[in-house]
Amino acid sequence: MTRTLLVLTLLSAAIIGCQDPAGTTDDDQEHKPSLREIVLDGAPPESASVALFQSPSASLREVLARINEIRVDDDAKGIFVRVAPFGGAWARSFDIARALNAVRAAHKPVHCYFEVADNASYSLLASSCDRVTMTPAGDLDLVGVAAHLFHGRQLLASLGVSAELLQMGRFKGAAEPFTRDDMSPETRESMGALLDDLQGSLVQSVATGRHIESAQVTTLINAGPYDSNRARAARLVDAVAFADEALEAAKNAAHVHDVERVRLRDASENIGLNDIIKAFTEEHEAEESSGSRVALVVLDGSISDGEGRGGDLGASIPFVRTMERLAEEDDVKAVVLRIDSPGGSALASDVMWHAVARLAAKKPVIASIGDMAASGGYYIACATNRIFAEDASIVGSIGVVGGKVNVQDLLTRIGVHAEILARGEHAGWSAPTQPFSEAERAVLHTMLQSTYDRFIERVSTGRHMDRARVLAAAEGRIWSARRGRGLGLVDDIGSLDGALAYARTAAHLPADAPVELWPKHRTIVDVISRMLGVDGGNESGEETRALFDLAYTLVPGLDRFDSLRAVFAGRDRGAVALPFLLQIR
Repeated sequence: MTRTLLVLTLLSAAIIGCQDPAGTTDDDQEHKPSLREIVLDGAPPESASVALFQSPSASLREVLARINEIRVDDDAKGIFVRVAPFGGAWARSFDIARALNAVRAAHKPVHCYFEVADNASYSLLASSCDRVTMTPAGDLDLVGVAAHLFHGRQLLASLGVSAELLQMGRFKGAAEPFTRDDMSPETRESMGALLDDLQGSLVQSVATGRHIESAQVTTLINAGPYDSNRARAARLVDAVAFADEALEAAKNAAHVHDVERVRLRDASENIGLNDIIKAFTEEHEAEESSGSRVALVVLDGSISDGEGRGGDLGASIPFVRTMERLAEEDDVKAVVLRIDSPGGSALASDVMWHAVARLAAKKPVIASIGDMAASGGYYIACATNRIFAEDASIVGSIGVVGGKVNVQDLLTRIGVHAEILARGEHAGWSAPTQPFSEAERAVLHTMLQSTYDRFIERVSTGRHMDRARVLAAAEGRIWSARRGRGLGLVDDIGSLDGALAYARTAAHLPADAPVELWPKHRTIVDVISRMLGVDGGNESGEETRALFDLAYTLVPGLDRFDSLRAVFAGRDRGAVALPFLLQIR
């Protein structure tokens, strides 16, 4: 990396670091009875973000912790929550709703305000707020759930590219976006059942929270979206007002005069220019935790083999290393593995499964599933002692896909002639410049069948289910956790906090035993320091991985499109993955 680019990066980080992120308060403010204000500008990520050109985002765990602090704080008399669209973050909306309802159970009013809300965020609003206020010019996009699937076979064919992919499991549709022009009957059936479950959860949340009959809620959803006048007339909101007016109503309900904006992230994570200077001038020492505690390990994003990006636990080597360290940490009495992953490399998933199984043989390991633990994500979850998930979490997708992309026609069109000299019948089998022969396709089928059988075996062992019962839930089919529980894929419907509470109990720890987050949060300063070797990183390939680390920092969410990358690059024989990005809104 050139010095010029480094300087630009540093300046950008310095500018952002010197800005006080939204949602902070004065550290010296004297606490007194007040209404606490929380801003949820979208669904909180599972891990705290370090995006270079964005204000840092608090993680889901941090948001839940702040809400729970308000619940037990005598000076906090209520909450005013500003909510934005949540996209497809169904499970995270359920997690936050549970926490807000606990505040209501403590006899503290919860007032909520939005300008624009979608299905998932309105489910949160409807089910957990004493009063919901919508701005006059706002939009309520309560329209029911929909999944958008795209098929690009014709586009690839027009370019002279074909995807030669095989899949194990009738419902394993990961290959379909590249090999079909439309949805297969199996995918239509699987996705339809999932949409039915999510729609049912949405209807139930609105019906219960807004005290409207379920049939009427369905009618209202079919009449959406809503402007503020129609939303108020339909009793979907309690009031139409601006934010300051809604805030005033919340203060009156809490019987206070003061409002305190809640800092969702710890103040020590705010980055300033001095932090950047220190990154280059001082030695960094890792903070050591002590005392009996629970470790919360976040596995977020696609699963890959190797070192990955800067210690990202979606990669097998740092994940295994973390599991081994946690096994050796005597003060870590239990581990909660929070999973939000569409899967990825079959090889990495199996290696990571083994690491979790070894850890679970020494101390309690509890899986907490976020929006999804599909394919490889579920593969790894099966190694834990118990699996928690929300009703709307996506689980399953027990199947395998593998193959390659053939660009032979494309090369011919652009005037490139490719030839392969091989010594061995199948020596060129993975080359992208020729199709599979029948014999090569047969060998690949055998290898994928072996991977599929291994997946079934891992689920059978971890879930204590016989093979026939696993097969009934397999074939690549995806399930809501509500239906997955009946199939034996999930133990408990519950939140992240519920999983942590269970882990404390299983480890014979007190209810207030501390939680230590793994991996340690990395700021943009850590990323830059790593790139320059300031933190001591000097192993082979470290600088290259740091560059990729920065790329994923610059483009948040880029890792969600990784799930089949290893297969297309010829590095992995098979993937246990959903087809790239699945979000149901």
